[in-house]
Amino acid sequence: MAHEYYAADLPGKVMYKKQFSVSIRRITPIEQKYILSLSQKQQRTNEDYINFLKKLVVFDNPEMTFEELFWFDVQYLLYRIRFTTWPKFPIKLTFNCDNDECGKEVTVPLEMGNLEISEASDIENLSSGIHLENLGDTYIRQKTIGDDIAIDKLLKAKNFDVDDPQMRLLALDLCLISNGKSLEEMWNLADDGTITAADITMVEEWFTKTVWGVKEEIVVKCPNCGKESSRGYMLALEDFFSAY
Repeated sequence: MAHEYYAADLPGKVMYKKQFSVSIRRITPIEQKYILSLSQKQQRTNEDYINFLKKLVVFDNPEMTFEELFWFDVQYLLYRIRFTTWPKFPIKLTFNCDNDECGKEVTVPLEMGNLEISEASDIENLSSGIHLENLGDTYIRQKTIGDDIAIDKLLKAKNFDVDDPQMRLLALDLCLISNGKSLEEMWNLADDGTITAADITMVEEWFTKTVWGVKEEIVVKCPNCGKESSRGYMLALEDFFSAY
């Protein structure tokens, strides 16, 4: 039987310069075991995951590529694929109760029905310019899925740990203001001080205020002390591929 694809309505569809629609499909049993095995390997990269996900997504516009998708749209697709592939095995969120007198571990299953789209208040400012000290008015954009691949390759080339969160954040900041330059060129500008630490702080403040995303907004009750609290949770790749 041929793969059955079904339409996915992307949250960021109005932000793309290209007109396109997206369809996705479920994961096959063979693919399921492959990706779970990949998740358990220490030597894995974002590119490994992305190459896998590209096989599940189809565009009606041949000029559109997977790497051009905004990261928050890929998170949305991850949810759709994950919850239709393993409906009987919801993702489980585990954390400690924030009651100072309790602290007991709480585990909560995440359901597709809790899905919300976290939106910035002003869509016009999602692609805008900011003034950097030595670069003038600089165009800044939202993160795309291709940025993760570029960041992996750069950090490896610079002999940094690809999982170092601070170095990844710096490389992402440089991606967001690259404006046609390669990430290598942007890194050199940061290395020689043309791009300053103050510039990077401005980029991160902009990104924090304007980021879109997919989140789970859930109310949990501690089984030990009974305290209820509301929590927002962002899905990560490792959570997506943890079926059990």
